[in-house]
This record gives sequence, C-alpha cells and structure tokens, in this order.
Amino acid sequence: MAVSRPGGPVAGRRFPTGANYVEALQNPTLCFEDPDLKNGAVQQSPVLGPKAISGNFASVFSITAPGGQRYALKCFTRDSSTLEARYQAISKRLSGLDPAALSQPWPVGLEYLPRGVLVAGQWYPALKMAWVEATNLITWIDRNIRDQAAVLRIADRFMALVADLEKLGIAHGDLQHGNLLVAPDGTLRLVDYDGMYVPALKGQGATESGHRNYQSPARTSSDFGPAMDRFSSWVIHLALVAIATDPSIWDQLHDKQGEFLILKEDDFTEPQSSMAWSLLLTHPDAVLRALAAQTHGLLAADPHAAPPLSSAATAIPTQAPGPASAPGSGPIPPQRPAHGTAPAGGTPAWLAGHIPPPSQGPAGSTAGAAGTGGAAGTGGAAGTGSPASTVGAASTGGAPAAAVTAFAHRRPADVLTAILTLTGTAAPATLTAVSVLPSGYLAAAQLGALLASGAALHTARRSRPEAQASKDRLRALRQQVDALAAPVAEGEKVRQEIEALELAGADRDVQINQQINGLQTELHTAQSRITVALNKETGKLRSTLNGLAAKELRQLDAALTSAVATHVRNKLRQASIQDAKKLSNISGGTVLALTAAGIRTAADFNGVRYVQTGRYNNRDAYLVLAGGQEVKVPGVGEVRGRALEGWRTSLEQRARNSAPTSLSAQERATIRQQFAARKKRHEAEIAQAEAAARRQREQLQQRSVARRQQLNQEKQQHQTTLQRQRAVLLQRKAQLAALATTHDQLAAQLATAGTEHRRAFSLRRYLRFIATGR
Repeated sequence: MAVSRPGGPVAGRRFPTGANYVEALQNPTLCFEDPDLKNGAVQQSPVLGPKAISGNFASVFSITAPGGQRYALKCFTRDSSTLEARYQAISKRLSGLDPAALSQPWPVGLEYLPRGVLVAGQWYPALKMAWVEATNLITWIDRNIRDQAAVLRIADRFMALVADLEKLGIAHGDLQHGNLLVAPDGTLRLVDYDGMYVPALKGQGATESGHRNYQSPARTSSDFGPAMDRFSSWVIHLALVAIATDPSIWDQLHDKQGEFLILKEDDFTEPQSSMAWSLLLTHPDAVLRALAAQTHGLLAADPHAAPPLSSAATAIPTQAPGPASAPGSGPIPPQRPAHGTAPAGGTPAWLAGHIPPPSQGPAGSTAGAAGTGGAAGTGGAAGTGSPASTVGAASTGGAPAAAVTAFAHRRPADVLTAILTLTGTAAPATLTAVSVLPSGYLAAAQLGALLASGAALHTARRSRPEAQASKDRLRALRQQVDALAAPVAEGEKVRQEIEALELAGADRDVQINQQINGLQTELHTAQSRITVALNKETGKLRSTLNGLAAKELRQLDAALTSAVATHVRNKLRQASIQDAKKLSNISGGTVLALTAAGIRTAADFNGVRYVQTGRYNNRDAYLVLAGGQEVKVPGVGEVRGRALEGWRTSLEQRARNSAPTSLSAQERATIRQQFAARKKRHEAEIAQAEAAARRQREQLQQRSVARRQQLNQEKQQHQTTLQRQRAVLLQRKAQLAALATTHDQLAAQLATAGTEHRRAFSLRRYLRFIATGR
C-alpha cells in the first residue's frame, strides 16, 4: 500500500456528483494521472457508459490496467477536510503489516490519490484499491447454508480476523455483511476503510456511525477507538454460530430483502419484544444459548465496555445434561435395542427363536473324538456341535470342527459285505451253469443280484461312522444357514426403515420450517394492518393537532377584531343623532325625521345607498340600518345623505384610532388555555391509539413467539426421537450385518463341505476302501 504525493485538490468546495464522474471517466487518458488508470479500461454499463456503484458519499468504478490487474476506484461525492490525512494514516498502518503475522490475508491494497480524477477542469481526490474477487457474506451464507461445517469455519475465521484487529489496535468502524467478503479459498477480506481507526488517528471523531443493524444503540460519534468494533463483532459471530448450529434459524430470522444477518436494529432497541432474542435465548443448544446470553448482555452496556471477541470469552463450562437441561441440549443417551442385545460370544437374544437348539444326537456325542482325529473304533462319528454354538463361533472368529475326509479302518462288516456282494453277484451265473436256475431267468436274477449287492454296499457305506459324521456336519451347517436367512432378510428391511425414517424426518423439518416462515409472514401482515389502521386513526388527529396553532392565531385575531368592533360600536352609540345638527343642510326637522326612522345614534346606521331617480339626474338616498334594512328618510337626499355618511365615517375613524391594538393578558390566556386543552386532548387520543396499537403488536408478537417456540420444541423433540429411533435401527443393522457375514461364511462352508462329502464318501471310494483298505 502506498500514498501518492500530496497536492492538487482544495478542501471546502463542492464535489462532483456520480453523474459528473461517469461523464469524466468516458475518457480515461484525460481524467487520470495514475498510469494504471490512465491506460486502463473502465467497466461499462450496456447503455449509460462507465458503470458506477453508488454509495452515501462516493461512487466506485471498476478499472482494468493494461497488465490485467483490476482496481476499484472510489470517487468521493462529498468533501471532508480530514479525508487525505485519514487515508494517509490508514494506508501507512496497513501497508506496514506483516502478512505472515495475520490469520488470513484480509487487508485490501489501497492508494490515496490527491489528484485522482479531473472533472470539469479541476482535480478531485480518489481512492485506488485492489479489486477483490470474493462473495459478500449474505450471498455466501445463502449458498452454503446446509454446510454447517463450512459456516462454522467462517465463524472461526471471523473471530481470528477480529483478533488480528484487536492485537494491532485497529478498528474497522463498520463491521457488517457488505464489508465482509468470502474469498474462494474460504478466507475473509475486509473492505471499505472510510471509518477505520488506527493509532495515528487517536483523539479524532468518527466520520460515520456504521450500519444501524450491527451497532450498539449507545454508540455515538465520540466512540472512535480500538474498541468500537466489539459490539458488531459479537453480533456477527453469534449469527454465524447460530446458523452453523441450526440452519433453520437463517430461514426463520433472515429477511431476503433485509440488510442484516439474523439480528437488526429493532432487536437492539426493543429486545423485550424481539422474536430473534426469544428464539436464540431459548434454543435447545446450550452453547448457542450461552453465546446469545453474552451478546444480549451487551445491549445496555457502554460500547467500550464490551469484551473483545475471543474463544476464551465465548467459552462456557461443560456441564453434563441434567433434569434442568433444555430438551436436546445434551448428547442423546445410548438406547437399548428394542429386541434385546447380543450376549457375549453368542447369538443376539432377539434371534433366539430363529436358531435351532443344540443337537443331542449321536453327532453331538461323538464330536470330540472325530473332531480331534480319533479312531472310529474308539470315538465314533465326527461332528460340529450344535448350530447355535457354530453361529457363535463363526461370529466371534472361531473355526468349526474339522471334517473327516476319508474312510478309516475296515470293519469285519465291510469285509463280509464285500464277500456277500461278490458271491451274490456271481450266484445267478453259477446257478445257471449248474442248471439249478433256468437260463430264461438268468437276466432277471442277475439284475436282482446286482441291485441287492448295490443296496448292501450303499447300506454298509452309509453306516460308516465317518460318513454319518460328515452328514451330521452338513445337516448342522444347513440348519445354521437356514436359521440366518430370516435375519439377512430383516437386515434389508431395517435398511429400508432407516431410509424411510430419514425421509420422514426431513419432510417434517421442512413442514415445521414452512410453518415458522408462515408465522413470520402472518406477523408482518398483521402488524402492517395495525400500522395502517393506526395511521388512518391518528392521521386526522395529527392534522387537526398541526392546525391548532394556526387556528389559535386566527382566534386571537378574531378576538382582537371583535374587541375593536365592540369599541367602535360603543363609541358610535355615544354619538347622538342630535350632534348631526352641526352639519350643514341638517336641520332640526331632518333630525326629527331621522329619529322617527329609528336612527338615534351614529351606530344605528351603517351607511347610505344612492338610487338614480331618473328625474334631472337626481338620486335618492337610502340609509342602511344596523340590521341591514334600508329606509328612505323624508328630507334626506343625496346631499344630506353624503353629509350624514361623512359624519359617521369620521366618528368611526376616531373610534378606531382609539381602539385597543392587542388583547388583554387575561383574554389571551383564556384562548390559549382553550387551545392547550384541545391540544392535550388530541395528544392523549393519539397516545391512546398508539398504546392500543402497541399492545396489539405486543400481543401478536407474544403469540407468534409462543407458537414459534412451540414449533421449535416440536422440531427438537421430533429430531431427538428420530435420532433415538435411528440409533436403535443402526444398532440392529450392525448386528444383522454381522449375522449376514456369518450367513455367507456358513453358506460357503456348507458348499465346500458338500463337495468334500461327495468326493470322500462316494461308492467308488468305498469299493476301493473295502478292496484295498485305503
């Protein structure tokens, strides 16, 4: 990072607008001095020329230098006398950082250009920053909301970034989602350093107060120092941990159109009616509840009193779940299988009905001798023990008893069988030769002799103890294989049950989340209706209230006008019509005629109306009485009428000159008290309407929060039940998988044993045995 040479702009003047910069940047070679910018390409919008991203007091343009390096150029639309000094201090501090000492490459390269952009013949400062290829935090969360491990990694990296700032004595001043970008490698980038604090700026005031949805309600412009990020860092960390712990919180609390994660300004200023705090502070996860309680405790504290965000500060003692623990807050205790457990070294108890009992036949009684290679004469047939014991041996890695694979010593019965077979086979031919058996019966007799000999040999062979032991072993293996066929089929059924259970759980979670989102929508709609009704009710009252001041002034004026009129009228009443005799052309007779017409004082008539008579251009005079009637007084024509009119006007003018110019203090106080009472009444009506609306909102909020808590509790209970059921099924699946392996092993043993039996105890082998003894 670097700071260019000073000189150029003059502080205290009007800065260009965003449109002015757009016009200037249409020709980079003329408006820039910096080589990268002068020869670069400004990103264009389809129609309007250079594409600008407008903010509160700056417009940002994307410019690509000839070498391919992309920059963000920040052009200021509002002057600041400390702008250059601040960015010089910030740039100097950040440029001196050792990248190896940072948790991640969060700083963004920047260069303050005093002669940044030439607009209308004058140079204005600009900020040249390296363009960051990254995603803002909200967009990244939307894309990775189901990857809880990834969100938790971002939470850890954010904590590490904050720790870097604390260690360096730096504060960003506006930690919020828009200034936190996630790079493709999962590390964070921190942008927008307008409000940054570095040690060189100690003692100065803040230039901005930060995003309202991330700042403490108690923060002021004097809170400019290394601790000013602490509140917002806890708020962001809490949001990330909450989302990593329970992704449904994002769906419940984040507004897709809102400029916040899960907490906003209203949650800080009115926490008692906050749905977000209610959810977080009662969440089943103990770690999340504790972190929410810590963050909630910062709302009423001084911003500088907040502790730095760190793993030590957020750690809570590990407690074993007890009766007071929230549902689901601890690990799920191991559950016993629904159908029993497997005894050590044997078959699971729930398979007892599927396994045949141990055989008590001869095979079992002679197994020991045969299994150890004992002689037929001393031990009898070989065996393998009971099927159940074989299953147990196979499941624990033991081997079945060895099979006998050959005939042993010849018995006298074997020799006798051989002799009888030979003689019996030769008997028909011998008897035919000595003419004892007719030759016509030779074929039938020979066939009968052969069949009898074969039956004798087969009986003798099967009676051998070796053959019987081998057949017993085959029978035992077949029983065991058959006994395990049902558990193998049940294992597939259990697998399907687990899949169905997981699908049902996912569907239930979706339904509950939809209900929670529906609650939020219903709450907003109902609150909007309350607001509309309140505005309608109080709108007229406020309009009337706002007009009371003008009405009060008008009434004061009217009261003064009335007082003046009363004063004039009284003065006119004091002027008797007899005084009119002093006027020329007004005789005593005329005064008598006026008196007879009801005009006794100057107050009894208001003026004179003249009517053309048509005779000699003369006009008749009609005196207008105080009540509005007109009267023709004998002897009063136009000349006398004008005399009377002038007399009255002069009297009225003198009366007005002596009239009061202001109301008395008592009169003013009376009127003002009247309007103060009206104002107080209207304000009370407005306050009453607002209080009623507030109660309605609070009741809605309470009902919504209660229902949301109920739904979350149902969701947690459902998930706990689901986990327990799944654990039982997984245990059964593991047991059945072991039995399936045993089944396959026994089936292989059965096939091998069958082949060996057929080869070792065939009729051909027996004939050779009785003939040769081997």
